[in-house]
Amino acid sequence: MGGSTSKKVSFGLDENEKVTVIEGVKLSDDVLQRMRDAEGSESTKPPPSPPEPGQKQPPSESGSKTLAFFHRAPIGRPTVLTCSHAVHAAAPTELDHLTPALLIEKGKTHEEQGKAKTLPADLDAWAKQLENKEKELASISSFYKQQLEILDKKNLENYKQTAEQYNEAASKAEDDIR
Repeated sequence: MGGSTSKKVSFGLDENEKVTVIEGVKLSDDVLQRMRDAEGSESTKPPPSPPEPGQKQPPSESGSKTLAFFHRAPIGRPTVLTCSHAVHAAAPTELDHLTPALLIEKGKTHEEQGKAKTLPADLDAWAKQLENKEKELASISSFYKQQLEILDKKNLENYKQTAEQYNEAASKAEDDIR
């Protein structure tokens, strides 16, 4: 639905250099006309006789003259190459028929597919970054805990020293009063 696909085209030539197989291609009227002109310009050969009732007919699409034409028309290698080039040249114009909204949607889909392909690698990178950040935060946390312990010890020492000095000053003042 709305997607562009490339088709693989295969031409097969038999021993008489007639095209016997063509798959996945719808040829334009211009290409068919050139092939008919090429048939007329080459030596005129009688058309092959219809197959006998016991023989199998080559596969052809109902209502389509294209495959039947290829089975009876002798075509040289240059014409086959011309057809091949015409088919490949027509392929890029497939996008010309799409509306701008479909083109935008195709672009978004392509972008999302690209992101989906890179997402596992991104997740791994983010996981590593997160682990590194957690290690860094853990080291910072332990540093500040050590600093708090040092400050608590100093604070306790200052409290003891101040309490001792207060008690000494109180004892001295008491002695002076008596």
